[in-house]
Amino acid sequence: MMDLLSLPSELLGQIVSFVAEPDDGDDWVPEKIRRLANKADDDDDDDDDDDDDEFHDVETRALCNLCLSCRKLRELAQPLIFRAFVDEGDLSRTLLLTKSIHRRPSLGEYVHYVRIIPAPISLKKPSSPHNLEFFRDAVRKLQLGDEEKAWFKALDANDLSVFIALLLSKTPYIRHLAVPGGLIYTNPLQHMFSVNPSFLSNLETLWVDSNEGFSGYSISAYEEILNLPKLRLPTFEYGDLVGGLFPSSWAPGTLAAEELMFMFCYIDPTSIMKLMQACKNVKSFTYANFSLLQRDKPRMTGMREFIATELLEALLPHKNTLESLHIEFWREPWVIKSIEEYQNYVSTRVKVGPLRDFTALETIVVQHALLPTHPQFPASLKQLRITDCNSSLREIAANIAADCKNGLYPNLTEVTVVAIDVTRPIKLPGQRIPPGKTPEQCFLSLRNLFSETKVEFQILSYKIPDLDDEDDLHLDSDGPDYDEEDFIGGSDGPGSGIMRDILFEMVMQRALRDPDFAHLQQYAHSDRSWETYDADDDDDDDE
Repeated sequence: MMDLLSLPSELLGQIVSFVAEPDDGDDWVPEKIRRLANKADDDDDDDDDDDDDEFHDVETRALCNLCLSCRKLRELAQPLIFRAFVDEGDLSRTLLLTKSIHRRPSLGEYVHYVRIIPAPISLKKPSSPHNLEFFRDAVRKLQLGDEEKAWFKALDANDLSVFIALLLSKTPYIRHLAVPGGLIYTNPLQHMFSVNPSFLSNLETLWVDSNEGFSGYSISAYEEILNLPKLRLPTFEYGDLVGGLFPSSWAPGTLAAEELMFMFCYIDPTSIMKLMQACKNVKSFTYANFSLLQRDKPRMTGMREFIATELLEALLPHKNTLESLHIEFWREPWVIKSIEEYQNYVSTRVKVGPLRDFTALETIVVQHALLPTHPQFPASLKQLRITDCNSSLREIAANIAADCKNGLYPNLTEVTVVAIDVTRPIKLPGQRIPPGKTPEQCFLSLRNLFSETKVEFQILSYKIPDLDDEDDLHLDSDGPDYDEEDFIGGSDGPGSGIMRDILFEMVMQRALRDPDFAHLQQYAHSDRSWETYDADDDDDDDE
């Protein structure tokens, strides 16, 4: 031990960091964040026993042992124990951590990442009158004035919003925050901004997590958080930004947000225009409302949603900074029941206009129905992903390939098409096939359009999980690994990493154990999907 302690503090700190994350060294991976403590014993109401919860994670136990060995190692290990906090259970750990950092505020200075998502939707009540009084005393110390009674009432009602506010009030260096949208009120957070101007001043990313059961909360309720000077990446699920609810404080050029993500949200034309004007520099924009599940959709407000051309108009002030664009609208599932219905749907969609003015744009994820026959992309484009493709792509692909050969897209290296039925995109216009041709031959002829270019062309199918396998409720375990840089928008630049690269997989691979998914099965594995629609005329169609 003496030889170890004789090492320089910097080297010793590096060694301790390997104990915290043995596979990744210094990298801090939110997906791999270990729980701070085991779930508190539901049958134990003794306040003192809360401090004796066993740590169930190997790395966390090792760090705790280091803390017990000597003061020097404790100073190095303790920040790593408290650096990231995740509670996706009954939230008993949230209560425990909140108590701990209010007892010892110095511990809160170590917290950089907080994710509180109830599962199941329940909050363990303070286990004793002593606990409740502890939280009441914590509220009193905030000096909320007239708002104090409202906080006491919320405590009595076991309101999660108050406990989150109490926790965040003692974490001055928090950088990443995930909270359950639709399950909390933002009033306590708003009160904290009024009594503490530096509240959440170091926050960089916000993820308002939600689901279809709690859709329709107002994105404007997070007004003060989006006003924070360091907030770069706000993400909202199932929220609305419509009507006269647009915050007056979001004046042009006031928001620091650079990477904006909206999943199953509903935004009207006026709000999207004002929001883009409010942002100083937008580098990545995601609006992902498409899903294979009928139940995964934004709440229809009765107001008109913005269309593709309105989005591009709103983004024009950022044409020199926008690097990543992802746009998918929700659609009715029945429109793909037949080619005719889908093609009629495509004909009614407003197309994405010319993008050549967006000189920094490198990555585009766009629905097939939003593309014109001859898209006009910027010369900076590197990756193109065409999603929800349910009919022939040959005309679009031929035009893109011709533009590549004419030198319009010198940086383009990847064109990926994603479809439920991979045979639909590779057919000829009119959904016909040459007699005697196999699906493989037709795909190769499509891919060969990009011969003599740098483009790798591929067609992928959406992964439809086994409905009997609960493990399929998550991402495919055989997929690529992602590190912390991927999760938070890493060093490769805005829009890189998990939030862009596998966003469509996150949206598609929701919990699929319900009848809503049945309507897709007939298209995903149809043995008849390759048949020509008017087979009687095949002999006349030799081209």
